[in-house]
Amino acid sequence: DDGLPELICGTEDFELRIFHHERVIKEITETDVVIQVEHLHQNKFAYALMNGTVGVYDKMSRAWRVKSKNRVNCISCFDLDNDGVPELIAGWENGKVEARNEKTGDILSKDYFQAPIASALHADYRLDGRETLICVTTEGEVRGWLPSSSETGQQHVIAGKEAGDAYRDLMAKKQELSLELASFQEQVKQFQAEGGKEGKEAPQGVIPTDTKLNISLKSNMEQGTVELHLMTSNFSVIRAVAIFAEHLFDGEACMLHPIPPSNNVIVQISPAKDIQTMMHVKALAGLSTNSMQYHVFELNYVMPKFSMYHYVDQLTKKPEGNCTFLLAERPHRIVSWIQSSFIGVDDLVPQSRGDPKVLLDVNFKSLRSGEALNITLTSEEGGKLIIRTENLDVAGEMIQDLCAHLQIEELESTASFPDEMEKFKSVLLRVDEYNAVRLKLTAEMADSSNLVKALIVKAEDYRMLSDMSNLKKVFSNLQLTNQDLIAEYTKRANNHQQLLAQLKEVNMMVQKASKLRIGTAKTRVVASCRQAIKRNNIHELFQIMKTGHDASSM
Repeated sequence: DDGLPELICGTEDFELRIFHHERVIKEITETDVVIQVEHLHQNKFAYALMNGTVGVYDKMSRAWRVKSKNRVNCISCFDLDNDGVPELIAGWENGKVEARNEKTGDILSKDYFQAPIASALHADYRLDGRETLICVTTEGEVRGWLPSSSETGQQHVIAGKEAGDAYRDLMAKKQELSLELASFQEQVKQFQAEGGKEGKEAPQGVIPTDTKLNISLKSNMEQGTVELHLMTSNFSVIRAVAIFAEHLFDGEACMLHPIPPSNNVIVQISPAKDIQTMMHVKALAGLSTNSMQYHVFELNYVMPKFSMYHYVDQLTKKPEGNCTFLLAERPHRIVSWIQSSFIGVDDLVPQSRGDPKVLLDVNFKSLRSGEALNITLTSEEGGKLIIRTENLDVAGEMIQDLCAHLQIEELESTASFPDEMEKFKSVLLRVDEYNAVRLKLTAEMADSSNLVKALIVKAEDYRMLSDMSNLKKVFSNLQLTNQDLIAEYTKRANNHQQLLAQLKEVNMMVQKASKLRIGTAKTRVVASCRQAIKRNNIHELFQIMKTGHDASSM
């Protein structure tokens, strides 16, 4: 909202990162690899994912999204109806091109090709001052579309746009209400045909009107999963359960048919990432296993971000890795964050465990790896919070989530993660090794290139002298040298890929270290780490990651 543009990047780790200069101001986690981001209109931008999802964000909030079984190959924006607001143009692998409303995602128009869409763009192709929407397929077919151009047509579009939107909304509501009414009328007919009996003697499919569906989450340490428990409030049985949620299931949906149907159903969930997710649960409940009609319960339930951590009373050994920072907050506010981000801690109360300085001491175990996690709040220095874990990434995610919950905008911290630093040290050593090999291979290729030049000059001389014998020898040597060059290039290409992979690890480590801080401290850590890497000062790099400051600023 500062009136200045930001940079939006899509990454391979399912993230949409929003940069202001060099500072990451927002990270949005999506469900798959982001393949394209496109500015749409004002503060809106569109995105496309590898799993066939396209959508629109209004600032940092998602306006809408749709998912298809086909892969989206490209997206663009173009004002097709000439109303002053561009539409989202999507080209799909099955040859479909569609224009969607940027507010609602409704399809305004579509067309089909015989081959996958390679690209969608817009330009003044006809050189008449009017831009044309152009789509190109992988087979070379090209089509173009002009926007509505007449003043009458434009006025009609603008005048009728709101009326058209209202009409579509009303028709959708009418259809939904008509279906509900028809279902209720059918149930009333069956109820009257059975003589209006109630309770267990009621007709099949008509459940009691006071039936409720209760939902809860529990962690299962033995299975290493989170269990979603669904239970009806009476003898009604659940015939099927459908759950729609991002990040939790392949295809973002799960369907379960309990055999035999029961009034208590458990769904095993094991999310790969720590992300807060809204689950849309639909359960079919009937009077008995032989019911012909079922009532559909539709409920929304939030899975907390750190659901994959099981609450335990004691740990055999606390982790060596830790992140410490000052936090002048009352213990009950930290407890409030824990209760909103974890499961199984609704009855949690602050406890000192025998140490008067300790205000809060909570222990967890990861359902994925079994690693321990400890959160301790002490009264030292006005309030000190310590997060103990061997996973640097987990500590950073928790600090970011805690500060967002408490609305903290600036935070300094000190970190100590011995295992992570040892792994990082080996990564830096491999970077040096690959870089040294790269320089050596470059020098060898330069020598071979000079030899090729000399051989070509010799070959030309022998050709002009008609010395075929020496010419054959020179060409033979030239062929051998060329083969050596190709082999050296293959080595150099492999070395380059390995070097890039290690440099990505370095960049990820810097990002993890920055997540241990908030605000200006986070930006400073990234900038200082990059300067230390440029100077090849490993000791200073480790110092920055640990304290958040370089040696000159301490």
